[in-house]
Amino acid sequence: MENNGKKSSGRQGEGNRRHNPRQAQGKHGRPGHGQGGKVPRDSSTLGVRKEEKKTSPAPKDCAICGKPIFDLAGALADKESGNPVHFDCALERVTAAETLEPQEKIVYLGAGCFGVVEYRKGNDGGFVVKRRIRWEKEGEKQLWRKDLSSYITRI
Repeated sequence: MENNGKKSSGRQGEGNRRHNPRQAQGKHGRPGHGQGGKVPRDSSTLGVRKEEKKTSPAPKDCAICGKPIFDLAGALADKESGNPVHFDCALERVTAAETLEPQEKIVYLGAGCFGVVEYRKGNDGGFVVKRRIRWEKEGEKQLWRKDLSSYITRI
């Protein structure tokens, strides 16, 4: 067949693409994985994870007030025993033990440490840490935190 002096492959609309007889079989010659012979999927469960039983850790009791702690991620370790305590219970204990000037406040600085701060005058939001109050023992790993971190990694 000639088309303006050029020979064609004999198939219309294919351009330079050549017919590959294995293409109907699919990738690597496996039947059912190519263009022909597709098996319809059950789309009702696509993108849905199989439900796994997620058991959250049982709530632990606060070493100060004795009430259950439902948010262990926000709990602190008790000074003496290392058992979890509510953040608010720890803050109350620190506040009761400190004598504050009228312009001073107690804030949580992080890493198990509270601080007595005095805010600077003006609107810049700056403050000066006057005293640090270590609540948790530095570098000590608590067993209940290890349990919490292993639960979080499974989510």
